Amino acid sequence: MNAPSPPHRPPASPDLEIWRRTLHVSDLFRIVVKKGADNEHMNRITVNQARIFGYIFSRSGEGPIRISKLAHDLDVTPAAAGQAVDRLVKAGMVDRETDPTDRRAFVISISGKGREHLREYETRCRELSDELLADILPADIAAFDRVLSAVYDGLAAKWQEILAARDKSRSED
Repeated sequence: MNAPSPPHRPPASPDLEIWRRTLHVSDLFRIVVKKGADNEHMNRITVNQARIFGYIFSRSGEGPIRISKLAHDLDVTPAAAGQAVDRLVKAGMVDRETDPTDRRAFVISISGKGREHLREYETRCRELSDELLADILPADIAAFDRVLSAVYDGLAAKWQEILAARDKSRSED
């Protein structure tokens, strides 16, 4: 007796395949980096803490950042942001101080240890990037960078629209 044949599935649209591959590349990159990482420098903080740490770093030129702004911009609850910041403070990666303009609020900034961690992390990322991309043609890497930048810019603009609409909706309530 023959086994029943699987139901026929139409091939995925090219758009769906692009997103599927993008997610798989992201997952594979994270796994390869984690497995190939120097545990001392790359695995000190969780993915969520790294996301928050990256946000703080990307805005470090603006001065200390309120935790409430961080929570708003990353679409997490203030409690979740506070817990992640607590762990980063405990790890010595960020400094938390009372906001000089509002004694009830806290501001955060990258600590000296956090800046050192970033330098080590960037060095290791460059090494891993060189290793992982060694067999890819420079023209292909440049094309990928252009496309990825365009996708990122579009998604970032959409995210700002979503935040603005959410803020408007909340202010109307």
